[in-house]
Parts: sequence; C-alpha cells; structure tokens
Amino acid sequence: MTTPFTVVPNEVWADRRLTLEQLRVLGALLSFCTPGNLTCWPRRQQLAERSGVHIANVSSATTCLEALGWITKDGKGGHSKATRYTIHVPQTVAYRATVAESATVAQQATVADQATRMPLADSATVAPSATVAESATSTVADSATRKEETSEQTNTPLAPKQRRRRNAQTLRSFLEDCRQQNIKPIDGDDPIFDYAEKVGISEEMLVAAWAEFKAQFLGRDSTQKDWRAHYRNAVKRNWFNLWYLKEGENARWTTAGEQARRAAA
Repeated sequence: MTTPFTVVPNEVWADRRLTLEQLRVLGALLSFCTPGNLTCWPRRQQLAERSGVHIANVSSATTCLEALGWITKDGKGGHSKATRYTIHVPQTVAYRATVAESATVAQQATVADQATRMPLADSATVAPSATVAESATSTVADSATRKEETSEQTNTPLAPKQRRRRNAQTLRSFLEDCRQQNIKPIDGDDPIFDYAEKVGISEEMLVAAWAEFKAQFLGRDSTQKDWRAHYRNAVKRNWFNLWYLKEGENARWTTAGEQARRAAA
C-alpha cells in the first residue's frame, strides 16, 4: 500500500518568519493540493484535523499566512462553507510586524496541547495557559496581603471604585501590554471567531472591524477593563456598519465596509 505524502517547497523551511503552528497549517493546505495545482478548498475543520492545530487557531494562522504572502483566500466562508486557498512562494520577506505580534513556537505548542485536551467551548473560556493563571493567582494573593497590611496600618481600606479605575486602561496601554507579554490582542481562541462563523461574518470582516476599532479608540483617553470584550460588542452590534445580513445568507459588505476592507488590506 502506498503511503501518501505531501510535496513542500524548500522555501517553506527557509522562511524563519513562520511559527510552528503556521508551518503545520501551511503543510495541511499543501496536502490538499494536487501536483501542478496549488489551489484547494478544505474546510476549517478539515485543516484542524490534518494539521493537529486547534480549529479556533486555524483562522488566525491562515490570516498570518496570507499577510506573509504564502496564500491568498477567496470566499467568505462561514456556516461550514469552504474558502478557496491559493498557495504562493513569496518573493520578498514582508510584514515583519505580523510575525512580531504572533506567538512563539513554545506558546503555539502550548495552545495546541490545550486544544487537544479540551473541547472548543471550554478552551474559549479558559485562560491561555496554566502559567498565566498561576501567576495571576499569586499576584492577586500578594496584592491582597499587602492591602491587608496597609489597611491594618492606616485603617483606611481602598474603596471599590478606586480599584476599578486603577484596573481600567486605555486601548494603547492594553496593546503595549500585549506587545511586552508577546501575546495577541485577539487570540485565535477568542469566542468572537466562533460567533462570526455561526452568524456568517467572514474573517476579513473581523480584520476590518479590528482596524476600525483601533482607529476609533487609539487616540482617545477612554478606558476599559476588558478591551477584548469591548471589541466583541463592536462586532456583535456592528458598530461601524461594515456589513449587513439577509435571511439564509452570509454577511455582505456595506459601502462603508468595502471602504474599510480596502483600507485594511
């Protein structure tokens, strides 16, 4: 019996920009291609099964691969419909900022392991890693101890409203924290991806919405305790009027949406 194999261009291994997760998804895409034809139509679930990458991370991986010049995507996707992928060998090393924002190989491997152990619904609500959770627990415990000591000494405990204001931050500060911690502002496990697929909002629309979201809030002094949740609200309520829906159809661009799509491309 002949064992199936996939032909991978040598340039794939030479591209140091690619993370382990992106390599696996790109390899899975190549496995769906036939000799002489680098176009394929696998569904996101098929890519997840063949690459071993969690289904919620497949979307972010293909988006990065497109930004890096390895693929182009056609079609809106959603409702389990397939998107057409065309694979290219990029001629230049571009979009370094995209690679800088992506997770390291070690972090990608951690996400993949977690995804294997838990269902999608659980992974969407669990913290990205146990290390972060433990760190947060330790920090909160230490902070609580210091506050108790301060309270005993001064007899003036910190008011709840003051604590809330101190925890809130501007979008610029939130993005800077993400950059310093080497994490994505909107991770591939974020619930918004599952919501968008269920409703019929394409990944390209999510990218345009994120660009409009940043354009609106980066220059403001307004603060939020959870900018990710604020972005989800922006998508779910279509704050920027980027798309419209018809019964039984995927979302379609409005005039404002088409303008935002071109600006974000």
